[in-house]
Amino acid sequence: MFLQLKGLKKIYEEEKGLKNLDLEIEEGSFVTLLGPSGCGKTTTLNLLGGFIQPDSGHILLEGEDITGLPPERRPVSTVFQSYALFPHLNVLDNVCYGLRFFRGMKKKEAAPIAMEELKTVGLSGYETARIGELSGGQQQRVALARAMATGPKILLLDEPLSNLDAGLRVQLREELKELQKKLGITMVFVTHDQEEALSLSDKIVVMEKGVAVQTGTPREIYFSPVSRYVASFVGKANYIEENGRVQIVRPEDVWMEMDPSGDYTVRSASFMGAHTLYELENGSNVIKADLFGREGSLFSVGDRVRAGWGSRKDGPRDCHL
Repeated sequence: MFLQLKGLKKIYEEEKGLKNLDLEIEEGSFVTLLGPSGCGKTTTLNLLGGFIQPDSGHILLEGEDITGLPPERRPVSTVFQSYALFPHLNVLDNVCYGLRFFRGMKKKEAAPIAMEELKTVGLSGYETARIGELSGGQQQRVALARAMATGPKILLLDEPLSNLDAGLRVQLREELKELQKKLGITMVFVTHDQEEALSLSDKIVVMEKGVAVQTGTPREIYFSPVSRYVASFVGKANYIEENGRVQIVRPEDVWMEMDPSGDYTVRSASFMGAHTLYELENGSNVIKADLFGREGSLFSVGDRVRAGWGSRKDGPRDCHL
């Protein structure tokens, strides 16, 4: 296995941190550590980068134990949430920085490599620009080019899209995935955004209170969550009890039909353009439904409806919670 994390533990005050992480990462894959603040995902990234040392456990890269190596001796680069660019240096000098001070290159040796990385991220022609003259998206690309310039085997990304507006975040998310596939580099990405995790990842590690509670492909995590925590953190879910068992039903799997004698009343409707989110109530029971297209937007608050989930070919399956 390309990268192995074996029994990694790092505990801070109040028992926060990482409790015991075992993880294997294939070369050339995009792996996302997903979870809320304080779940241990950034601690894991800092351990991989060598910025902190574990209380116990090991990190193996291509069979070599790199646990005790300092950051500058690891074939690993990091793109930080704040980008950590130098405002007094121009774009080219920022990208050259790691090559000059960690690889010992002179500027004339580092410049062609840096210019090639700027071309890769679509910033050719910006070499002499000052950091303060760039947009947030351009600064993110500079940070990415600087991280890649040293030729790392692993690229770590600590919520690099979180400071961008929604439209630009989606655009750069697509560019990042395309770049990762083009270069074939192994990326470990930290986020609390489940949409980012689902759209970018080959593998997702869902974390809770310092523990990896589920690891799998985006489809496995979304369609086969192992717990209510995973189901609720990665999307929305209804918890429906049938024959003594609780079934997890995603809102988009719920169907509705107008029926004056139906069991449910539309409690709320939120039109989102391509889809409409509904809450349906039956006494104290509430389920969520997510319907798509024009036809799915025609229900109004107060409408009486029948509701079920799964295929209608099996006949109506009313939701009795």
